[in-house]
Amino acid sequence: VPRSLPEWMRASRDIGQSFDQNSRSNPKVNRGYALPDPGFIATMTNSAIRDAYITVYLKLRHALHYRISSPMFEPLSPTSWRDLLGIDSFGNKPDSYVAKRRNDVQTKLMDCIKAGKLEGTIDLSKMGTATVLWRDQPLPNPLPEHVISEIFWELFEINFRYELVALDRLCYQ
Repeated sequence: VPRSLPEWMRASRDIGQSFDQNSRSNPKVNRGYALPDPGFIATMTNSAIRDAYITVYLKLRHALHYRISSPMFEPLSPTSWRDLLGIDSFGNKPDSYVAKRRNDVQTKLMDCIKAGKLEGTIDLSKMGTATVLWRDQPLPNPLPEHVISEIFWELFEINFRYELVALDRLCYQ
């Protein structure tokens, strides 16, 4: 995970002194993430599951990036991201609660793809055989640490950009 700038750490500490996590959030604010939270993935203690989550992200990367620009876009909760990224890590019992939640997330993704008239460009049932690429290069297993850092940097940056645009939109509503 990239190191924080000293100014950001100081500001975060200052904000944290008056933050009340039990207070109700503004109902107008969607607290989801545009892309998976890299902090969640980076803190996983099981590197095999961490690599599996990153692998699923890379397989869906272009569709997920497109999804942000779709008119049907809505941020996903951490639980929804966990369901989607865990698609290869955990069994897919069709009648389970997790399978239903995962199906809901996949439906949202496919709705964005349909809205963009890109149907047929992604088949979630064939994800297991998809090649894992980063910067147009196939990746070995386990994933190299420098590649993981680059992927986390991308996730942090895109999520930050989305949050900045969302904040701007909220300020001008």
